[in-house]
Amino acid sequence: MPKEKQKHEQYNRFASVYDAMNADMHSKLMVEYCHRIFKKHGIRPEIGLDLCCGTGTAIDLLSQLGIKMSGLDGSSYMLAQAAKKLKGRKIKLYHKQLPNFKLLDTKSGEQCRFDLITCFYDSLNYLLTQRDLKRAFKSVHSHLKEGGWFVFDMNTLIALRTLWDGQVYAGEKEGIAWIWRNEYDAKKERAHVHATFFEEQRNGKWERFEEVHTERAYSNPLLKKLLREVGFAVKGYYRCYQFASVARDTYRICAVVQKR
Repeated sequence: MPKEKQKHEQYNRFASVYDAMNADMHSKLMVEYCHRIFKKHGIRPEIGLDLCCGTGTAIDLLSQLGIKMSGLDGSSYMLAQAAKKLKGRKIKLYHKQLPNFKLLDTKSGEQCRFDLITCFYDSLNYLLTQRDLKRAFKSVHSHLKEGGWFVFDMNTLIALRTLWDGQVYAGEKEGIAWIWRNEYDAKKERAHVHATFFEEQRNGKWERFEEVHTERAYSNPLLKKLLREVGFAVKGYYRCYQFASVARDTYRICAVVQKR
């Protein structure tokens, strides 16, 4: 039987198996999608920041588009994986938490500003209050140059109610296996993922560890309202991976907004 470990913080041990599980596939899809978004909206970013950058896959791929990227994440374990992936690239990685963050240029002491800020894989759904979500939008706004762009995706209410509530997902690859047990709390409008992982060790024994992830979804009118209140112009609001309008059955949205 696998040796049980105490429950860890989010994206702690998970970071070591994240890419092996292909959990970074969404980042790959989003960078491909961003390439089309850039063409559609005439976006030509030179300096970018990826929020909740995880293991750095999006940074790696956006850099290949010629964008000078940096990354920010609240998990030191995820950043350690990103540092390995991006070794020798002179890419700055910041250990900062949402919703409030402030990045300063080490030479000038002034606040860093970017042409583009991205945030993928429903990372903003981890902000569980409207207040914190708006504060995150304000932090993004303050780090963008005039006319800069913010591109992000989020899970919708119907996604948490349908894809998460009462569902169990499991998978395995060489050396790892996982079980996701999901539930939705309609009263609090929050979804919880109870994630159990099994990882094979060098001695051939299996080790078990667990994490709990909680997300909240926000209505589309509210998201647009908060973005406009902060000072963004909503230039695109799409069914993710497409340019179709968001419908009632849309599970994931992608917003393309510009600093006014």
